[in-house]
Amino acid sequence: MTRWIRHRAAYSLVIPLALAAIASTGFDIVTADLRSEETSQWHKTYTLDANGRVEIGNVNGKITVEPGAGNTVDVLAIKKARGATPEAAKASLERATFAEEVSASLVKIETKIAKNEGVSFNTGNLNVEYRVKVPAGAEVKFTTVNGTIELNGLQGRVTAETTNGGVTARDISGPLDASTTNGGLEIDLAKVAEGGVKLECTNGGIEVRLPRDAKASITASISNGGIETGGLQLESTESSRRRLEAKLNGGGPRLQVEGVNGGIKLSGR
Repeated sequence: MTRWIRHRAAYSLVIPLALAAIASTGFDIVTADLRSEETSQWHKTYTLDANGRVEIGNVNGKITVEPGAGNTVDVLAIKKARGATPEAAKASLERATFAEEVSASLVKIETKIAKNEGVSFNTGNLNVEYRVKVPAGAEVKFTTVNGTIELNGLQGRVTAETTNGGVTARDISGPLDASTTNGGLEIDLAKVAEGGVKLECTNGGIEVRLPRDAKASITASISNGGIETGGLQLESTESSRRRLEAKLNGGGPRLQVEGVNGGIKLSGR
């Protein structure tokens, strides 16, 4: 009986140690299988009418946008893929293609990723990063599933949507609609445009900086977290830890901020 107990105790000790050893080396095994990396570029330029629209939809990767020259839209897509061998990585690159819908008034590009038979995660080892230049005043829409969106110096109407990643917008002077499910929003406004600003975030914080002399009607709400106003001189009609209704400098275009899990911070610049 004593011998059986000792044997069982030794066996019980071996199992956790074996599992720990597997866990500690498992990541190395996976990365060893994907040591080869290959990169390729897809580059296009387009001419857009003065009131034209640009749309880019991505699957797995970052989108960075800034103003370009004149009425030109410049799109650089960088594809990166990993594989067990250089040949496997190159083959994975070919799974990413680009669907174009182009006219004088619209430039629309969508990333298409073909399924990889026998692999459960079809996009895990394949990434597409966009670097885009657009006419500063163009209406634009950018979406990605896994990745961040960075916007700089845009003046037209902007829509930015990501599922897993944050949205960073700097020096924005046009109407803005930005949302993320898992990530944060970091928004710097050059002004509050007549078309207003709408920001939504499920999991992550929201930070907004706007000119102290801007006119805005502010609505902010958060389910789990608090609201800070960073010294802005507000005329509040409702103010609590989780909800704010206020006017900045007498009121103006709507600034609507909604969050679920995370804090909201409003401050002047």
